[in-house]
Amino acid sequence: MFRLFIALFFLFSLCSCGYQLEGRPTNFSSKWKTIYVPVWKNPTSEIRLGEILAQELRKRIEMAGDFQITDQDDADLILEGQILSVSVGGLSYNIYTETLERRVYLRARAKLIDKTGHVIWRNDSLSRTEEYPVFREVVGEEVDPGRELALQKICQDLAEIIYHQISSSF
Repeated sequence: MFRLFIALFFLFSLCSCGYQLEGRPTNFSSKWKTIYVPVWKNPTSEIRLGEILAQELRKRIEMAGDFQITDQDDADLILEGQILSVSVGGLSYNIYTETLERRVYLRARAKLIDKTGHVIWRNDSLSRTEEYPVFREVVGEEVDPGRELALQKICQDLAEIIYHQISSSF
């Protein structure tokens, strides 16, 4: 009897704290089965960034298993976005002209819409930063290899944030 009481106590505790298993949000319409994630608009000089961010979002959605990724014509939902700005600045210096560490900062906005164009979720103030070390330039090698890695990490983080904001907003 005591074990049953303890088991029920833990069950009620988990339910009351808002804990839920990852999966399809309960308030998502059962009609929504497919989603289209286009390459994000990107007016910055980081050419592939819109493609990388869309790819990370697709991976995150596929990992959750809530929707099937499809093309625009067959999609019930569209998750689109725009990168607003990317800036890189020095963070620490060895001497006045030698940067040891940089910080990359990305601002973006995203929205989830249904077939009719009705906005289901929107966030116009997404942002992330990532710091990375700067290596001395070597002839024939990439000038700033840390920037690519930092931008990739930012895209992964934003995909995770966007997915959780969408799934928790219902």
